Amino acid sequence: MRLSDDDISAIIEREIQQAQGYDSDVLSSKRQSALNYYSGIMPAPAEGRSAIVSTDLADAVHSMLAQIQPILKSTLLEFVPNGDEDEQAAQSESDFTRDQMSRSGGWRTIFEACHDALLIGNGWMKISTDDDVRVTEDVYPPDLPDEAIFIISQPTAENQEVKVTSSATKTTAKRTTTTTKLKFESIPPEDMLFSEGRGYESIQDQRFVAQKKLYTCAQLSEMGISDQVISELPDGDAAFWPAVNARQGIYGNDDAQAAQNSERLKIVYCCYIRMSMRDNNSSELRYVWYSGGEILKNEPVSHVPFVTGSSIPMPHRVQGTGLFELLAAIQEGKTHILRNYMDNLDVMNSSRIGAVEGQVNMADLTSGRINGVVRMRNPTAVVPLPSNDIGPQAIQGLDYLDNVRVQRIGASMDMNEAQAALMSASATAAAGSLGMVEKMGGWFATNLVETMLKPAFMAVHRLLRTEIAGPVMMKQRGRWEQSDAGQWQERDVLEVVMGMTTAEKAQRLQGLSAVIQQQTGLAASGGMGSLVDKGKLYNAMTDYLRAADLGQPEQYFVDPDSEEAMAADQQAAQAQEQQQQQMQQMQQQMVQMQQQFELQKQDNDLKFKYYDANLDAEIEEAKLTASSIIDIKKLDNSVDKSDAKTASQ
Repeated sequence: MRLSDDDISAIIEREIQQAQGYDSDVLSSKRQSALNYYSGIMPAPAEGRSAIVSTDLADAVHSMLAQIQPILKSTLLEFVPNGDEDEQAAQSESDFTRDQMSRSGGWRTIFEACHDALLIGNGWMKISTDDDVRVTEDVYPPDLPDEAIFIISQPTAENQEVKVTSSATKTTAKRTTTTTKLKFESIPPEDMLFSEGRGYESIQDQRFVAQKKLYTCAQLSEMGISDQVISELPDGDAAFWPAVNARQGIYGNDDAQAAQNSERLKIVYCCYIRMSMRDNNSSELRYVWYSGGEILKNEPVSHVPFVTGSSIPMPHRVQGTGLFELLAAIQEGKTHILRNYMDNLDVMNSSRIGAVEGQVNMADLTSGRINGVVRMRNPTAVVPLPSNDIGPQAIQGLDYLDNVRVQRIGASMDMNEAQAALMSASATAAAGSLGMVEKMGGWFATNLVETMLKPAFMAVHRLLRTEIAGPVMMKQRGRWEQSDAGQWQERDVLEVVMGMTTAEKAQRLQGLSAVIQQQTGLAASGGMGSLVDKGKLYNAMTDYLRAADLGQPEQYFVDPDSEEAMAADQQAAQAQEQQQQQMQQMQQQMVQMQQQFELQKQDNDLKFKYYDANLDAEIEEAKLTASSIIDIKKLDNSVDKSDAKTASQ
């Protein structure tokens, strides 16, 4: 026989009342005390005594968070591939899961949960999906033809419904677009109830897990709950949950009430319970909303969306140990010593005085006026009473409790002093000493990664694969990439590369700097392509940026494998080819000019030789002509002489 709502209501009510964290049980009281001590709210002293409070718990939580948050943020989680053919898919799913987790505000939620885990013992998160519904209306003229109505009735985005209505004055297209997004919620531990099962440390294995939530009457009405049922639900009375008031600290206001009934708060228990709906030995996981004996929702679910973790987990138990349990006694002891020390200072600054009655003006003596006159009838009528200075003993007691604190939670609160003391030491000694100081913080960070970060990463991957199950976008290495999360396979094995402590980070930065210097030296000396290439140099530089927490490498360098780099390389290759062609053309022109010069030189030589030969010929001809003229003249003279001689005879 199927269980009725009354049966389910009785089961839920019993589970709530016996759950861990309900009302004022041990866990609820511990949560309240931890929050009070964190806010510096401790038992008031006797009247007239000092009310100073030591804040060791808050100081330890803050300093530990400052130490471990960078470690958590730099921790790398990646799915282990199932084989060689699965490596690319596993890497892609890891990158997209990490990106979607960051986009959805996951890191802020994780850090808030880590804050609660350090303080109270457990941090709680809810990782789910939420439908973002956006409605727009487009107005068109009336009496549109059927073709136009068909066009405007088509969806313009994925998961969009279009409803077209026509009237005498207009045609309206109402578009309802539903977008499913990841949702991270950091839940105050004091709002969580759970059944601590024996031997089950995973929250997924618990019989009962519930979150106490407050809804306004208006919100419940929007969910379809009738006004009559809403009016009978119990009001959100914070006084019933002392830890809730403790969370508010000095800012709590128990009398704050909404002015209108629609904004009044109602308590609703959102329960995940394993139960048999037919009262037999079968069991299923149900999601049930319960309040004031009413079942507001009851539906089957596949998993519990909560993630909880601890910095000091207890094996085989959900609830871990927080710094409150380690430091409560120390804070109480230091508060006691500080109060006595301050009271002693007051006594030493204004010592008690004995006075002879009737011999001293008591009004002058008790006025408290500095250097005021005290009228006396006898010089011995006022006698100072001795008091002991407890200053040295108080300082020793405080130092002792500080040493106990360091032994319990590590030296995170003394990091500044430790680092300053190590500045004068050698690099090796400083790194070793600093590493010892950071060991406890590293252990806390490792526990938070294993109990909180890994389950959160797995939950994000499961929701992307099953509930979003569609295209997801991510910008990586300077370009946008897309993946269909609905095609991902189920994965349950993660490889964890823990983030680094300060000492480890400094050592890694030093090593990466040396590698980059060697790579650039090899590239400058002709080793580019044989001993080093652009990809190897880029990997070293990106590792350096990540180790230094300087953001994404794309802000400083261009990935050699990106489209931008490939286009730049192609342009550079084209420019180099053009330059080589220009050089070849210039060389050809030089050769042609040299050939022309040689031809011109040969032509000039030939012309010179021709002119020289002509000149020699002309000279010889002139010589012959002159010689002939001389010979003729000589012959003429001889003839004349002969004729003259003949005539004389």
